[in-house]
Amino acid sequence: MTLGYDTIPATMHDEIQARFDAGAQDWTRYNQTPLGRIRHKVTWHNLAPHLPGIPDEADSPRVLDAGGGSGEMALQLAQRGYRVWLLDYAAAMLAQAQQAARALPDEAQARLSYCQLSADEADKAFAPGSFHVITCHTLVEYLPDPQATLRRLASLLCEGGVLSLSFVNRHAEVLRHVWSRGDPAGALARLEEGEFCAKLFDVPGRACTAEEASAWLADLGLALTATCGVRCFADYVPPERLNESEFLAALLRLEQAAANRSPYRLLARYIQLIAHK
Repeated sequence: MTLGYDTIPATMHDEIQARFDAGAQDWTRYNQTPLGRIRHKVTWHNLAPHLPGIPDEADSPRVLDAGGGSGEMALQLAQRGYRVWLLDYAAAMLAQAQQAARALPDEAQARLSYCQLSADEADKAFAPGSFHVITCHTLVEYLPDPQATLRRLASLLCEGGVLSLSFVNRHAEVLRHVWSRGDPAGALARLEEGEFCAKLFDVPGRACTAEEASAWLADLGLALTATCGVRCFADYVPPERLNESEFLAALLRLEQAAANRSPYRLLARYIQLIAHK
């Protein structure tokens, strides 16, 4: 169903790819920070209720983790019994994922496949309707044509399949520039345009709103099931409090409770949309 990991050439712009490759280890370290852990745990909390059941090992649902980076989501899915194809065009990201996967039980490792390819070309490697679940987290904000990429990914979903889409929230970008940086001029620019630069990779992006991305999914004929927030509060608390274990545990419980509630979810650092085909 998929081309081999070593046989698929990366076709994205070399300079941007090099930045993601260079930042792979920093990205892995970031995911171990309190903010990184909250991001992953809340994203999983939002997604888990919508995942298909696993009837038996031989018939495990197939998942495509598009732009899955160093594999935090892919590894957790594989541990839970899903067959997962981790797709990313940055070789260093995939290498980080493969290294992390060595800590998994052998049967979980066997459920993981790696594919060095851009999400824009996923439909060249996989047949239509190949997957029961597609995760596309913090990717579309860096794409030149996110709607076109989502169209290609949606074609790979089987009927009844689940798409989880997350992205930098434009509303939160505005708040961050006023609250954390004291920069109303920068906030105004993001209010109008939504452009930002990913600090870790020095890659430009464009933040989205829930309304904008929901319209993309509707145009693809996908039914929106849930609109969630990821990190509604964590980016606005004093950073030193995140190193206090009791405070962090309480904050995580709050984040999970607020993730599906308005208005908090619409002000979160990331928006996560769950849709079905």
